[in-house]
Amino acid sequence: MSKHKLLTMIGVISILLLVTGCSNSKSNEEKNTPNTGTESKEVNPQPTPELKSDTDLVKQLEAEKGIEKVMVQVVEGEKPSVNVDIEINSEQELSADQVVEKYSKVIKEKYPNRPIDVIIAKDGKLLKQVTLP
Repeated sequence: MSKHKLLTMIGVISILLLVTGCSNSKSNEEKNTPNTGTESKEVNPQPTPELKSDTDLVKQLEAEKGIEKVMVQVVEGEKPSVNVDIEINSEQELSADQVVEKYSKVIKEKYPNRPIDVIIAKDGKLLKQVTLP
């Protein structure tokens, strides 16, 4: 085969690959664009709950012996609740159940009409998780 025919075939194949590669990417772009004409619109969007932190309660609980770190999330909205994560350290003499019992009373005093989710952890391991009504 002559050099001229070989270069011509390589050129034709290159052009075909280029054209097919470009046409394929355009069809992908068309598929990825949203079709605004046929999309259904949500009639009643759900309100997103608002999360707040209770720094006073965090400071109060962290001041206790054996408590390493505390996170308190107060959820406002349709279903208000309180999430409390307590990480205990080696100074904690109470069991996980006793920690839940002791500190849930303090939390319930501040948030009496809300369900409270309490998580007790030590060294990054979950020891106890309880939801109090």
